[in-house]
Amino acid sequence: MAFLETKAYVLLVCALMFGQYGQIEAASENAVGDSGNITWKDMPTGNPYNSPDSYDEGSSPLPTVWSMVASWLDIVSPGDIPYELITDAIGGELEMSDINIMDYSDLFLGFGVCFVLGLLFLLIFPIVACCFCCCRTCCGKCGGKMYQKQTGNMECKMITFTVILAVITLVLSGGFACGFFVNARQSSEIENMGSNTQNSLDDILIFVNNTVDEILFVALNQSSWIFEVIEYDLSNVGETVGLPVREALRPYVGSAIDAILGMVATIEATRDGLDDMNSLVSDLDANYTDFIESIADLKQDIEDLYANCAGAGGCSAAGQDPQNTADTTNIVASRNFTDLPSSGTGPGYYPRTVVTAKSNGLTSVVNNDLESSAEAGRQDFEEIPELVQNETDSAVGDLVNSFDDFNGEIEDGLDPMIENLDSMSSVGSSLGDTISEYSETATDYDQYRSLFVLFLYFIALVVFILNILGIIFGLIGYDRYATPTKRSMLSNIGGLLLMASAGLCFIFAALLMVFTSFPFLIAGPLTKIVCGPIVSGELFENTVDLPDTIPGTSGYYVGSTLFDNGNVSVTFTGILDNCGDNKAAYSAFQLMHIVNISDILDMDSYISDGQFDDMKVNISDQVEIMSSETADNLANARDVNAASIPWSDFENELTSDLIDIGEDLNDFADDLQSYIDANSGSSSVFPGSYENDFTTMVSTIRSFQTSTVEPMVSDRDYVEYVLNAVQSNSSKINLAVNNTIAAGDAADTYITNNLDSVVASEVENFQSTMIGYINQFVDYITDMIYNEVGKCRPVKNLLDNLINTVCRGVLDPINGWWFCNGWCVFCFILNIIFSVKLAKFFRRMHDEDESDALEVQQRRNAASEMQKPASIIRNNQVSPSPDDFAKDELQEELHRVPNMLFDDPEGLKKKKGSDLPGVASTSNEYDPDGLVDKRSQAEETMTEDELPGVVTTEVGGGGGGQEQAGEVKPDAENTEAKIPEGETTVTTEPPGTPGPAVYNPPTLSEEGQVIENVNNNNESNVDNDITQ
Repeated sequence: MAFLETKAYVLLVCALMFGQYGQIEAASENAVGDSGNITWKDMPTGNPYNSPDSYDEGSSPLPTVWSMVASWLDIVSPGDIPYELITDAIGGELEMSDINIMDYSDLFLGFGVCFVLGLLFLLIFPIVACCFCCCRTCCGKCGGKMYQKQTGNMECKMITFTVILAVITLVLSGGFACGFFVNARQSSEIENMGSNTQNSLDDILIFVNNTVDEILFVALNQSSWIFEVIEYDLSNVGETVGLPVREALRPYVGSAIDAILGMVATIEATRDGLDDMNSLVSDLDANYTDFIESIADLKQDIEDLYANCAGAGGCSAAGQDPQNTADTTNIVASRNFTDLPSSGTGPGYYPRTVVTAKSNGLTSVVNNDLESSAEAGRQDFEEIPELVQNETDSAVGDLVNSFDDFNGEIEDGLDPMIENLDSMSSVGSSLGDTISEYSETATDYDQYRSLFVLFLYFIALVVFILNILGIIFGLIGYDRYATPTKRSMLSNIGGLLLMASAGLCFIFAALLMVFTSFPFLIAGPLTKIVCGPIVSGELFENTVDLPDTIPGTSGYYVGSTLFDNGNVSVTFTGILDNCGDNKAAYSAFQLMHIVNISDILDMDSYISDGQFDDMKVNISDQVEIMSSETADNLANARDVNAASIPWSDFENELTSDLIDIGEDLNDFADDLQSYIDANSGSSSVFPGSYENDFTTMVSTIRSFQTSTVEPMVSDRDYVEYVLNAVQSNSSKINLAVNNTIAAGDAADTYITNNLDSVVASEVENFQSTMIGYINQFVDYITDMIYNEVGKCRPVKNLLDNLINTVCRGVLDPINGWWFCNGWCVFCFILNIIFSVKLAKFFRRMHDEDESDALEVQQRRNAASEMQKPASIIRNNQVSPSPDDFAKDELQEELHRVPNMLFDDPEGLKKKKGSDLPGVASTSNEYDPDGLVDKRSQAEETMTEDELPGVVTTEVGGGGGGQEQAGEVKPDAENTEAKIPEGETTVTTEPPGTPGPAVYNPPTLSEEGQVIENVNNNNESNVDNDITQ
């Protein structure tokens, strides 16, 4: 009993730790094949588990966020985990005084530096923001003065700052977008934490129940079934042992039994045939006597008809007409079926006296219990199974009791396990209620955390929107030719939106840093030092899985802990890997080092070979195939010698025709009908009604054939058939009896010499079958325990769910939160810098320099001239076209004229007209160095007062004619050229004239000649040209 309790508790340990994962489709019932092979049915259907078998990291972009967090932690903390401290702690030899924190600076320094930087940011950034705001507002510093110096690369700077700020804005959008996903993930994890934990507890209960069902199925149901099969075979040992014994003897005994029974049947058939012959021949003889009289009457009627017809002067008498083949001479019945006299001579042929004597002899043999004595031998042989059943009843009873006792002890030993598992179910239910209560509280408070996080990311969203709108409005309203004080309202709004974005960043950057630094300091080290090694498995691989690593433990720590034997190479990682492969607990935990299943399932301790030896009974003296009485009866039947009856004479009579003319009178009727047909009609030989009389006679003959001749022939044939059968059987008796007696003696001899050994052999076969059942059951149990019972994937899943809940479900969202916060803080700092700089290019300034305004106007005029149709220049034929390089260089020199005019107008007056760059001369020569050596007609006639005012004309009004070079007038009073009607003249005022001075530098034609541009004071026309 103690042994069985030990087995039960081992199975209980397996049940507590492991169980089949998921559902198993049940197969068919157990079955035993003809060869004794057992087909086992599958495990019963188990309840499905609730927890998922894999962890869901969430939808995109969450996996990317977790990866970036892990990469950042690897950068911050590149050091190795101090596994030696963990091993010392497990071994109980860790001394805090022996720990030098500097030895692990690579692991912890990064976290400290980042946290200190965060604190410095919290202290310094608000001060910087305050100083920045005060400098801009109170002192006009830090970009606060509403003045912007105009330079040539302003547009390039504006584009550069726009691109940089747009990139920063997009990066910022990624930060707060990921923050929204992380926040939703954290809320989901908190909301589902209670249900996930409850599912894990439920899975433990399901796991225990499924495992109990598996153990009960394998250890009870299957064992009960196999014991029922064994008990059934034992209880029906007549079939399982006796039947094979009988069938093993049948090839040697069966033919003798069949021969004896067949001989008895032949003797009885011969006796019955002889009796039938006497009766049938008597009937045949009487019937044939009547038949003779009927044939004679028929013959007489035919002859009388012939005689009467001849007497009437018609046909000839019977037999006298050579053309009439219907001769009545042979219509005679001459057979003799009467008995042969006892003297052996006389008119009869049937040997009745001899037949009767032989029949009486065989009857005496049959009446001497021939059939029952022969049947007794057959029955002894056929009842060998019942004989074996009766003789082995005591031994079988002992075996049945042994198996019943063993099965009952297994059931009793499993009862404590069932009770313990039931108590575990109640504990799990109460723990689940407690967890549900706390999870509801956490879910209630999580909404406030979620709202606060959403508020922070909403600020980042507002910054994103302000930046996007500021850039869009600034670019749409930007005018490259507008002075800073005359920028459009839309551009100014864009600048204000960017400043508002910078202000929000100043206000909330420090708050975001608070929720970056402190969560980072808590969650970062936990993830890096604790959860990371646990999730990757490195914690176990570098501590408890290494042999001789844990202080105070020799060999493997897990083997020493579980089995008190450090030489057992079992590791925690190996157990988890085995459970991940869904192996059974016995194999995964190598429980064979605690309990050897082979020893537990050793049936030799319950069933001994001697119990089967008691079934080897001796029954040869109880089986007799042919008794002496049966042999004597067979010999007496042989001595009757029924085959010596003289049948030949009688047989000749039976084989001869019953009528001399033949046994078919229809032939005679056909001949008579032919005679009637030949002699009827106009040449009829039949007087009066004789023709009808002859026709009636034909019908009478045919009727006589059917009613009299054919039945007589049938009776005669049957007698002949019986005679043949009697002759056949009687001829066999003499030879068959001798063979049968010899076969019966041989069968009895074989049974005497071999029956007991055959019984012993079949008992051994039966024992092998029973032991085979037990061995198959042991193999089945062993296979189930090694590979099926308590598959431990649920344990691996439960551990993974616990790790995922704490390390990934809780820490991952926290890590993602501080990472997204830091992401936004970093973007806020860059956003402050570049949004302030870009706003300077969009906002409307209050002050500007006069030179800045003139420079803007010059660029406006230059842009207007550059946009005129190219056909005007191509149509100027004043001078030949220079090469492209020379023309571009001359164009640059001409564009410097406005600066010369406005920077030093007095000095310019002192120059000669020939020194003015860009003035055309009458010569067709081209000077790329500035036309120093060229003189035009306008230069010679121009006075110093007239130099600043250059008159240009547009030729060809109306539908757009051609633009020609303007003509410089020598007359100072005439400030306008005479222009034909329909043409427009615009005069540029000299410097000093109130209002902005506008000067259009000359441009070159395709031939290299100077084209004097039209100067128009109407700014709207210039704006229109720029717009075009």
